[in-house]
Amino acid sequence: MASFNPKVFIRPDGLKRIANVHLIELLEPWRDYFAKRGFVFPTDPTDEFPHNDLAKTLLSYDPEMPMELMNGLYYIDEAASDETLEWLLERAMEEGIAISPAANPTTADVAVQIHLARPGVLEARTVRAIAFNKSAFQYYPGRHGDGRELPEVAETHLARMTEIMNPWFHERRKGRGVRAFCFRREQKFWLVIRHGKAAVREGKHEEDGESGAAFYRPQKHDVIIYDAVLDLLGINAETKGERDLYRNTLGGLVFNRSNYFGEGEVFTLAPIRTVGPDILKCGDVDGVTRVRLLEVVRVIPGDPPQIDIRRSSHLYQSLGTHWQQALSRGKITSAKFGFLFEDSSRERGVHIRLDSARYDRDSDAERVEAWLRERGFFDISREMDVIDEDEPVLAGA
Repeated sequence: MASFNPKVFIRPDGLKRIANVHLIELLEPWRDYFAKRGFVFPTDPTDEFPHNDLAKTLLSYDPEMPMELMNGLYYIDEAASDETLEWLLERAMEEGIAISPAANPTTADVAVQIHLARPGVLEARTVRAIAFNKSAFQYYPGRHGDGRELPEVAETHLARMTEIMNPWFHERRKGRGVRAFCFRREQKFWLVIRHGKAAVREGKHEEDGESGAAFYRPQKHDVIIYDAVLDLLGINAETKGERDLYRNTLGGLVFNRSNYFGEGEVFTLAPIRTVGPDILKCGDVDGVTRVRLLEVVRVIPGDPPQIDIRRSSHLYQSLGTHWQQALSRGKITSAKFGFLFEDSSRERGVHIRLDSARYDRDSDAERVEAWLRERGFFDISREMDVIDEDEPVLAGA
């Protein structure tokens, strides 16, 4: 069953950015489909195009909607909204795509022509943006430990991943049609796993005022990042089952061991206590102008253990000269920092737990990771805060 998501459809003003000649060429393969739905568009580009009627047709759910067209409109709109005309022309040249020599082409005009000539180019661009812009990851340490060469993830690996994952998602009523994409940058690779979610049935409004029902399967993109320097896997996915599927599948296919990636702590928050306010320095990290400590959560041994939460707009400052004493006991299990970046006037939150990291803004991840490295928060060897061995610790705090 195809996916349907009204959010991906282009607004009328977005459709108007496309010259009639290119819009007609894009829609032409589905002329009969649109005619059955009561929408007829011109064959002559010089005729006036009914953009509003097209938008209404696209926004009115129909189970026979051509998803190839729907996806194409989404990729075109994303590229035309986010990229420059120069960038699109460069991509066309790289791919050997001839662009019509119009006097004043818009970014949408060029995006349509690229999509018509080679649909995978804009799809790959969209998937790449998803890969580099996820904001929360669960981490799993590899068995090598001290870094290794970045392994190759070939098309055969991606094909085999989809073969393995399709039955898993199908059995959980999330459909088949899994697709895997891979991107590489220096000593990391990103995998994007596109799959279906549980089917949704919801009410819809008919044009005659009657009520109907729409039945569709939403689409989800999960992201996997492997860092060869740290031998560390990060996964952005909704469920533990999905995360286990990804790490076991990737481990078996690429690293020759399904259990190559284990579970455990990959961060230490001990520098908050051992280094103190000096950890907030950020002059050595490009793009970061200020860091503040906003929250510290500790598990203090006892029977039963206690959870101590300290919050402030500037925690070290509010604790003053007694910060070390105030944070001396127990194990620090999570902390929240406020980051100010060069490209933003608003402070962004970053929440670090011992096995995961979450960011307020997707694009902050790389700069925050660089800061965490420089300040000593990565500790995959598990040399964490010292805590009394004979005292119970509250799990999952």
